Amino acid sequence: MSWSIKVGRIFGIDIKIHLTFLLILVWGAFNYGGSAGPLYGVVVTLALFTLVLLHELGHSVAALGYGIPVRDITLLPIGGLARLERMPEKPLHELVVALAGPLVNVVLAIGLLPLVAVLAALQGETFSLRMLMQPGLLGLLTFLLSANISLAVFNMIPAFPLDGGRVLRATLGFFTDYQRATQVAVTVGRVFAIGLGLVALFVPGQIFLALIAVFIFFAGGQEGQAVAAKGMLRKVRVAQALTPNAVALSPEATVGQVASLMMTSRQPDFPVLDPLTGQLLGVASHHTVTQAMQQGRWRSRIAEIMQQARTVPTIALTASLDEVQDKLAQTSSRVAAVYDGLHFRGLISLEDIYRVFGFLNRSQSSGRRIGWQAG
Repeated sequence: MSWSIKVGRIFGIDIKIHLTFLLILVWGAFNYGGSAGPLYGVVVTLALFTLVLLHELGHSVAALGYGIPVRDITLLPIGGLARLERMPEKPLHELVVALAGPLVNVVLAIGLLPLVAVLAALQGETFSLRMLMQPGLLGLLTFLLSANISLAVFNMIPAFPLDGGRVLRATLGFFTDYQRATQVAVTVGRVFAIGLGLVALFVPGQIFLALIAVFIFFAGGQEGQAVAAKGMLRKVRVAQALTPNAVALSPEATVGQVASLMMTSRQPDFPVLDPLTGQLLGVASHHTVTQAMQQGRWRSRIAEIMQQARTVPTIALTASLDEVQDKLAQTSSRVAAVYDGLHFRGLISLEDIYRVFGFLNRSQSSGRRIGWQAG
């Protein structure tokens, strides 16, 4: 995520802070500081977002348990965001991952409750929410107890993409398909977001409520669209999306020769094959060839600048395009080598996926049904 800086690493997961997070520190310094001053307000705000981080780690550790890589966790002014390489599509897996975050807050609240009660008794205080505003250890612990309860309750509201919305989708997933469950969860979430927005509009001082409403409305819709797209791509096999009659290169071809070829071809990537065995040696892309041209390496062999085959992810000819999309995301690559058993069959890139998706989307919009023949 842009505008984010890495501040640490836990369980192999990068922890980042968005630059706008500094705004919440300033706000917290004056909102929570009270008579103790801005520094105490900053401490309270950092403690609050430590709970948010632990919440996101709960989701992340659960996802790792199901073999789902976690890219990073980013702290934002409105909360935290754990970015998974892919969302769990099995209802039980999504249910566990969604519940893991709020469960962390419940466990923390249970642990804090006796500490607050004992400390209040030692100081001769009557346990009440009034202690929230008292500067000091007791006030801080009481605030954290309340924050944990609030985080658990708020996140369990069935408004997708909040945890409660994901629990709703997972529950629906036991009775219907993933795409339909997502559509229902997104609709419920958007209705709830509109309700939050109306509350923020008519109740003064609810700017963060308004931001949360906007996030729920648009983030849920975007994920819903992504799931719908994934559903369409799942119906198409790699064999059906390969560029026909794709041009392959000899490792002896020069940068100048390949540059001339690229000027007349719309093919984004060129496989470089062993002329004797037909095996893939590497991939020459527009980017690498352009770089070589800028460096004046017109007579260099393409084998000297190509991406080596061992670094190119592979995919089976019978795989679906959503599998290709996941593979490219996991490997941070824009192209994959397609194999039919041990035989190289071609390259498939993000451009190929976009091309097929655009065709399917236009066909669906026009009301035409496309029947794909098995490849």
